[in-house]
Amino acid sequence: MRPGMRREIWRVVLIGISSLIFGWTLGFFFEVILLSLTLYLLWAFQTFSLIFNWIDKGLRGIPPEVDGVWGEITDTLNRQRRRHRRAQDKMRVTINRMTRVTEVLDEGILVLHSNRTLDWWNDSAKRFLGLRTSDRGTSIMNLIRDPEFVEYINQENFSGPIKLMSAIQDDVLLELTATYFGQNEVVLVITDISRLSKLQRLRSEFVSNVSHELRTPLTVVRGYLETLQDMSNGTALEVKAYAQMSEQVTRMQTLADDLILLSQLEEVSGSADIEEFDLSVVVNSIVLEAEALSGKKHTFTFVPDAVTVSANQRDIRMALGNIIFNAVRHNPQGADIDIGLKPQQQGVMISIKDNGVGIDPAEIPRLTERFYRGDNSRNSQTGGSGLGLAIVKHAIIQAGGNLTIHSRLGQGAQFDCWLPYSQE
Repeated sequence: MRPGMRREIWRVVLIGISSLIFGWTLGFFFEVILLSLTLYLLWAFQTFSLIFNWIDKGLRGIPPEVDGVWGEITDTLNRQRRRHRRAQDKMRVTINRMTRVTEVLDEGILVLHSNRTLDWWNDSAKRFLGLRTSDRGTSIMNLIRDPEFVEYINQENFSGPIKLMSAIQDDVLLELTATYFGQNEVVLVITDISRLSKLQRLRSEFVSNVSHELRTPLTVVRGYLETLQDMSNGTALEVKAYAQMSEQVTRMQTLADDLILLSQLEEVSGSADIEEFDLSVVVNSIVLEAEALSGKKHTFTFVPDAVTVSANQRDIRMALGNIIFNAVRHNPQGADIDIGLKPQQQGVMISIKDNGVGIDPAEIPRLTERFYRGDNSRNSQTGGSGLGLAIVKHAIIQAGGNLTIHSRLGQGAQFDCWLPYSQE
């Protein structure tokens, strides 16, 4: 039992015994007991009043001077107040520190309520969007009126970032990424990617220009090689040398062409040259070309089924042709190649599957990188420029679709290309 409680019990016991003795002596037993109880209750109510007044003032200042169990209560409340104040001070320091950290970030950070109104932002966000203190509580859609952003910020599940040109700064490209937290609130992160975008454009232009410049000397070299081959006496060494040089010139020309094509895909918007066409007709023509390339070593299965899509027909033909031709080239001993079109609610799934040599699963995440070639293609016969699947990925994504690869060594490979019926 706590000391204050024992003290209060002894106080009540002493008051009771004293009242009994005094009342018995005077002959007013019940009257004295009633008077003692009344005085004790009045004292208790006065103590309660002092304690509650102190509590109503927020436990500020010195607690009232009371003893017994009430003194212990005030002491306990006072200790809790000091602990709470220390916790508040610590939290305040943490909040101030985090606020200073967010203020020095180059990325703009905004916190939005569930109804997409502004709650808080840092200095970078203020600079990017031209925010003012009076904007707190304003809908973010009143400040960024771009239809693409309005559609993005109102969706239930945010899928990656979007890029928008700044409305208040010239030549500034912003990347906006939204994430849910708390009670359906949203954190919006804004990044200035103007410099990175310019560097990527310069890189693409440089690669494209260099590739264009390579075409002329390669054409000249190829022409002289063919002339020298025609003038050659036909010795074994000359035949071998000219054949190897011609092969390498051809590979360099292919690389230059692929670099130019990839640069064009990265630069041109996805809405260029959109047309409606029957996808099954395009795939069927690719299969006929692949059969000619195969030399009857491969078995092709494709059942044409009319599926109309709206996209850049040249890019889609190039992407699907690249995958199907790869299935032929990387399985020189032959394989069964099955091409299927499966209409779905929003688009069509094109599956290209073979039972050939397969791909190491560890290599799959890197297959669509530039210049990456798997181990089974690193030779002069089947190894291309290393840009084929990078081109495929860009073409499919530009059409609004996606590419998925499944494979295991010795168990063949499956490439699934999903395309929407129409490209907005």
